[in-house]
Amino acid sequence: MKTPASLPLVCLLCLLLLTGSAGAQPKPVTLGTGLRAQYYNGTNFEKLALTRTDPTIDFNWTIGPDGNHFVSPGPGVPGEYFSVRWVGHVYAPVTGAYKFQITTDDGMRVWVGGQRILNSWQDQAVSKHTAQLVLTAGRYYPIRVEYYQSGRDSRATLEWQLPETSNELAPIPASYLYTNLPTTAKPIPDEEEVTPAAPVVVVAATPPVLAKPSPAPAAAPVKPPKPAVARPVRVAPKPARQLPPTPASATDTSTQAAALPDASKFSKGAAVTLPNLYFTQSTATLLPISRPTLNALARLLREQPAMQLEIAGHTDNVGDAALNLRLSEQRARVVRQYLMQQGIDSVRLVARGYGGARPVADNRDVQQRARNRRVEVVVQ
Repeated sequence: MKTPASLPLVCLLCLLLLTGSAGAQPKPVTLGTGLRAQYYNGTNFEKLALTRTDPTIDFNWTIGPDGNHFVSPGPGVPGEYFSVRWVGHVYAPVTGAYKFQITTDDGMRVWVGGQRILNSWQDQAVSKHTAQLVLTAGRYYPIRVEYYQSGRDSRATLEWQLPETSNELAPIPASYLYTNLPTTAKPIPDEEEVTPAAPVVVVAATPPVLAKPSPAPAAAPVKPPKPAVARPVRVAPKPARQLPPTPASATDTSTQAAALPDASKFSKGAAVTLPNLYFTQSTATLLPISRPTLNALARLLREQPAMQLEIAGHTDNVGDAALNLRLSEQRARVVRQYLMQQGIDSVRLVARGYGGARPVADNRDVQQRARNRRVEVVVQ
C-alpha cells in the first residue's frame, strides 16, 4: 500500500496549528470598552467640564475636520488650556516586558500598576518618551494617565508593544481597557510602592507608643490611661496595603460614630482634618489605632456614593522641604489605599501631598506645630 504524497504536508500543517495554539495570547473573558476620561477647564484640573469613556488614548486636537486649529476635545472643554485624566484598568495578555510610549504636546504622565512609569509634565513641542514594565498574563493593572495642554498644538497618545514581538508600537486597544473591572478579574492593587522617608518630622506631639509585637496574644490587660493605645499590641504595624479588604470589625464599628466630625462638615469644598490618625514616626506606616477613623470615613463614602475626595497630606516645616513633601504624599496614598480596600472606588479618591506649604498653626510654637502634621480630606 502506498503512502499518500500529501501525508508529510498534513503533518506539517498539524505542527503549525499546534505551535500557533501554544503561542496564542490569552484573551480577557470580558472585552473592555476603554477608560473613564474626565476633561477639565484649566491646565491643572481646576474645573470638571466633561466625563465620558474614551476607547483609547490617541488624540490630535491641533487641527479638526474643518481645518480649524485648537479643536475642543468635547462639549464644554476649550480648545486650549485644558487637562484630562484617564482612569481604569489595562489587561495584560502575555507575560513579559511591555514597552509603553507617549507622544505628547504639552505635559503627560502615566501610572501602571501603581508605578509612575512615564513623566514628562512640562510645556513642550511634540515629544516621545518610552518605558518598559514587566506585566503578568491574565492580570488587570490599574492605569492612570494625565495630560495638560497650555496653548497651541495638542497631542496625546499612549501606545504599547507586547513582549518579544516584532509588532509596531500601537495605541492600546479598547478591548484591553476597562472603566470597571469584570467579575472574573484579578486586579493588581492601585498603589505606588511606599518607602519610608528620612526622619524629618514627627506625626503628633504625643504619638501612641506601641509595645513590641510578639507571636502570642497580649497577656493580662494593663490599665493605661488610654486603652485604645494598648490594643494594637496584637499585630505588628504594617503599611495600610496589607490590611485585609474587609469592612470594619464589630469593635471598630462601635467607635465609628465618634471617629469623624458631623457629616454636615463634609460639604463641597470643605477641608476636614481626620482625627486620631497616626503613623509610625517619620514614615508612611499607618498604625492600627487609626482604623476606626478610616472605617468611619469609608462608611460615610458608602452612604454618599456621589462624594469624591481629595486626600491631602501635610507636614510641618521642620527638616528638608523635599523630604517633607514626599512623606506627605506617601501618607495620603496610604489613606487612599485603605479606603479602596474597604470597597471605595479609586476614581472617587485622589491623593496629594503638600509638605509644609499649608500650615494651620504657627510652626515656631512647638506645641502648635503638631497641628500642621495632619491628613485632610477635601470634598470635591
